[in-house]
Amino acid sequence: EPHDDAPKGAAESEEPPAVSVVPDEPEDAQDVDEGVGVAFIEPDAATAAALGQVRDLEARLRTVSAAYKQIQEEMTQARARMERQGVLQREVQRGELVATLFEPLENFRRSMQAVAGDETVSAEAKEGLAHVSKQFLKAFTELGLEETGAVGVLFDPTQHEAIAMVTVTDPEEDGVVKEVFSVGYRIGTRLLRPARVVIGKIEEPAGEA
Repeated sequence: EPHDDAPKGAAESEEPPAVSVVPDEPEDAQDVDEGVGVAFIEPDAATAAALGQVRDLEARLRTVSAAYKQIQEEMTQARARMERQGVLQREVQRGELVATLFEPLENFRRSMQAVAGDETVSAEAKEGLAHVSKQFLKAFTELGLEETGAVGVLFDPTQHEAIAMVTVTDPEEDGVVKEVFSVGYRIGTRLLRPARVVIGKIEEPAGEA
């Protein structure tokens, strides 16, 4: 009988070689960034449509916000224009009122001057008339009436009426109001009566043209 020279223990203790098993990748796996392990999944059609709607809504919101800001600015400018027009209109109305009543007041003051030297009129009556005149003038002043014409100011043809001239030697007094014969009145930019004034005129040295 043939004899097996190999020891029985060695045959039984020999292990089979190790086999490495690599798991199969899932069929639905996408590209994976090597070394990171993060999968980049492309959005589906519904997600892309939703993102597009969001961007569209954001663009519309910016447009509406810009339009609202512009409307607010236009409303602010319109209110400012209306306020300026209201102020100007009230000034014009006051000017018309004062202009309407100014001439009767001037006639009243002329009558006062006429009776100032009349001895038949009592002192109490004269004082009462002067008080009434002051009340009228105060009321007109509150409506915006201003006096024009003062000694020492430069002659202004838009505010003054020169009734005479006096000779001056100082060049700085040339064209300056030297005397006010009667004050003028204005309301705002509207002249009711120019001030009647005497102005200085420099005397040129003899021999000069």
